[in-house]
Order: sequence, then structure tokens, then C-alpha cells
Amino acid sequence: MTLIIPNVIEVAILTDRLTPAHTIKLYGNNATPSGTSVAANFTEIAGGGYVNKPITFANWTITGGAPTIALYNTTQEWIFTGPINAPGTIYGYFITKNSDGTLLLAERFSSGVVPFIPIAGSIIRITPRITCESA
Repeated sequence: MTLIIPNVIEVAILTDRLTPAHTIKLYGNNATPSGTSVAANFTEIAGGGYVNKPITFANWTITGGAPTIALYNTTQEWIFTGPINAPGTIYGYFITKNSDGTLLLAERFSSGVVPFIPIAGSIIRITPRITCESA
């Protein structure tokens, strides 16, 4: 028998997970996120004008359904002032919980754009989205 989680509980789960303060970060090591990933698997980039960004619950819209979707209402944007520190590449982004650094999610950019090597004027824009659905 398959366990089914009602949509209303999917909303509650996403609300619970997204309520604490979080930070979105870009990572520069060649990591591929998986179900066993932890924050330590991703190396946050530095230099080139990069600064990580706060993610607040007030900017999430959670819509119950099949699937239940959490969409961040504000696109996160980084404009680089030059190259970043070694290794000088960007592979994706990850979001951590501020209180204890727990990994909330990670996404590697598509193979057509990684590794991304920023130069002055390069821009990365991310609109976080989480899909939650019971099978």
C-alpha cells in the first residue's frame, strides 16, 4: 500500500520548513545535489562582489494542489564586479537554515551553463521554487 499525504499537509510541511530564516548561497565546487547531501558538500563562492542573500518566509507563496508548490516571490540576483576566488567557477545554489546551517535545498545549474565563470558584469538570477507531491 502507498502512503498518501494530503495536499493540506504538504502545505503545512512546506510552511514549517520555510518559516525559519534562511540564506541562499552560490556554490563553486563540482557537486551534484542528492538525497544524502548536507550543507558541507557545497563550497560557497567568494569574491567578485558576491554576497549571499537572506530568504524570508514572507516572500514565499505556497499553493496547495497536486503538486503543492512553494514559489519565492522575489528573484535573487547577483551582479559580479569581476572574477571570483579559486576555483573561479559556479555550479549552482543552495539554501541553508540560519539557526543551525542545515541544508534546505540545493540545485545544480543545467549542464549547458556549468561551470559558469563570472566576469565583470555577469549576472545570475534565481527564483527558488519547491514542488511537493505525494505519490
